Amino acid sequence: MARVGKQCMRRPSWALSGIDRPLAILKLFLLTLICGFCSWFVPARASVIEMRTAEYALSDSRTAPDDGHAWQVIALPHRSKRPAERDLVGYWYRVHFQLNKADEPVWLLFPKLRSGGTIYLNGFEIGSIPEADLRVQRRWFRPHMFFAPPSALRAGANMISVRFAIREPLTSFGEIYIGPEAEIRQIHDRLLFWENTLTEVISILCLIVGALTLAIWVRRRQEALYGIFGICTLFWGVRTFVFRMPEVPMDYWVAWRFIYYFSTAGFIVFITLFLLRFCGRMLPSLERFLVLYWLLGCVAFLVIGGQARSVMDGWWTLGFLPFTLYSVFVLCLSVRRSRSGSALAMSGAIVFALLLALHDFAVQHGLLGVEEFYLLHLGIPAFLFVMGIVLLERFLETLRLADSMSDQLAAKVAERERELLKTHERMRILERRNAAAEERQRIMQNLHDGVGSQLVTSLMLVRQGGASQSDVVGLLQDCLDDMRLALDSLSADDAELLPVLGSFRARIASRFKAVGLRLVWIGENLPESLQLAPHATLQVLRILQEALANVLKHAQAQVVTVRISVQDGLLRIVVADDGIGLATAAGVNEGRGLGNMRFRAQKVGGTLDIFGASVGTTISLCVPLGLPPYTLTHADAGMST
Repeated sequence: MARVGKQCMRRPSWALSGIDRPLAILKLFLLTLICGFCSWFVPARASVIEMRTAEYALSDSRTAPDDGHAWQVIALPHRSKRPAERDLVGYWYRVHFQLNKADEPVWLLFPKLRSGGTIYLNGFEIGSIPEADLRVQRRWFRPHMFFAPPSALRAGANMISVRFAIREPLTSFGEIYIGPEAEIRQIHDRLLFWENTLTEVISILCLIVGALTLAIWVRRRQEALYGIFGICTLFWGVRTFVFRMPEVPMDYWVAWRFIYYFSTAGFIVFITLFLLRFCGRMLPSLERFLVLYWLLGCVAFLVIGGQARSVMDGWWTLGFLPFTLYSVFVLCLSVRRSRSGSALAMSGAIVFALLLALHDFAVQHGLLGVEEFYLLHLGIPAFLFVMGIVLLERFLETLRLADSMSDQLAAKVAERERELLKTHERMRILERRNAAAEERQRIMQNLHDGVGSQLVTSLMLVRQGGASQSDVVGLLQDCLDDMRLALDSLSADDAELLPVLGSFRARIASRFKAVGLRLVWIGENLPESLQLAPHATLQVLRILQEALANVLKHAQAQVVTVRISVQDGLLRIVVADDGIGLATAAGVNEGRGLGNMRFRAQKVGGTLDIFGASVGTTISLCVPLGLPPYTLTHADAGMST
């Protein structure tokens, strides 16, 4: 029993898919509409007399025809074709009713007095509504109430006469309600709401919704359905507004009717396109044909004028029916194939609207004896409402999908960034290790080829006795300097250049002092930390060593100045002496020594400039640091030895 209860409480599978919302909204709308129709046709109370039989006669006279005239008995509501030989035809209707008392207030209600007219009670005029004339076409889509003064009433038989002129192809005269004000007003207000107020509200809403939807479509043009829906809604709002206009001057009647045909047929065309595209059917040839058929028909009416009205209302309008039925058939196939709630709700709404359209077509042409109540203005908004809900659901689903994809993308990007940072860090560590290993290997090779070769040479000279003590000391000192330079450049993976330069300065200063040569060491704009790769540090030290060694050996100088500075991302080292200069120095030229210095500068991406004359020599080394220009943290005023 518990298992059965759980199964009964479980939601159906189709409800879990999120497709029940459009269906529920459609059901609610249809239920509201049905309740409204039921309230529309609530029977009148016993105190209200409903007149369903009348007599009518054709007459342009302003006075009622006598009994000898050709009066015809008809049932109300009455619709018949007017004579086609005249543009404006006069009609008289009269209704007989009985009253027991003539001293109580009585009201008359005309639910359908489309052409207006003048109302008489027992020969007394009790009210009038503007009717069609030679200058203005009038049609009233609303009920009308008139007070029947007791002075005009009689106990027993009474007669109501109505006179009006019509220009429409069919007459339109409805039943008449007679009774107390409260009951008559209740019926009047109910009919006024459904036939007039609701129509105006729907027309305004269609115009607003259509304009907003088109505004959304302008910002998101890849969604063609939004644009088509906006155009459909605007067309229906314009069509309803134009169709319900009570008064149209005859000078503008053709233009007014053209707007009506243009908006009505345009709505049909775009509804057909919407249904086909909603189902994924892109038929360019059919779309072009429908648009061409629509535009050519409207232009033809504008050129021909009112004589083409019967063709436009009949055959031209029916020409859209096969294509609309085809689009509905395609929608039904889509429902069967996809089991989509949106498609099912739309198919139900469009079938409902199509039935109401056929009903209104029968009303307009007086077919099948259908009473003159136009219902399409209620059915189409139901379909547009469902369309709007479907598109809104689609739009919100797109937003949800976009948000979800954005969150997923952000998470993936963040994860990828973390992975890239880790990979970059690992690669940086590996590059540093590889560079250090390669530099160690290179320096070991240099030690082997340089220091080792010098030691072997020194050893051979000592064994052979061909070298003096001073020569051996010089050779050993050079070997020791080379070894210390190599060891200083490998003091760490990221060599600090300033400490290495300080160690080099301390070693070289003693040699300069021993020979009586003054060394001036100046630092300018130096940062607190200056790092170079190990191989770059070694190359810079070797260039500086070679430059100072040339001063010791060849310059015959008294003072040598070393100036080190950092500016605009460049390390600049300038060695200047006051010796005899390159032009007169013996053994110093653009040979192997200076060439090696240039080669080392190129290896670290720098430049080496040498300036020499008869007095003094200047060597300038510029090395790019590969970093933004340093911010000056402190200035070293320099130190001289």
